[in-house]
Amino acid sequence: MGAVLAAQLVIGKIRVQEVIRSDGRVSSTIVWPTGEVYEEPDGYLRTCTAGTSRTYAYMLVDHLRWLEAEALSIKTVTFADVEGYMGAVGAEFAGPFGPPWRQGKRPYGQSALGSPRRPSRASTSTSASGISTRR
Repeated sequence: MGAVLAAQLVIGKIRVQEVIRSDGRVSSTIVWPTGEVYEEPDGYLRTCTAGTSRTYAYMLVDHLRWLEAEALSIKTVTFADVEGYMGAVGAEFAGPFGPPWRQGKRPYGQSALGSPRRPSRASTSTSASGISTRR
């Protein structure tokens, strides 16, 4: 049986697949249309908890499908390409980008471009040696 995504059977595309890891954890990964594990994203997704791996896998599979639509690969994509991608999915971006490939989906928000939150100064302290630590 195939994977179900947005109430459509996904055949002939890379897709998110639930897997049971060798340590018994249930996780999500990305597989090729042949069913083989897509090694690059899987290496990252292995480090995530089950819920996080599922969320990140769906975000990554969209990005990887975009790479395919643009005739790019993980090895050839540039930062400028990714900026255009973020603009195309709805983040505020002052620059040109290509045709949409996510038709019928909500755009990502501006927060998708942000970096992870850093601890506030109140929650860190600096030792005499200049090393900052969290409290």
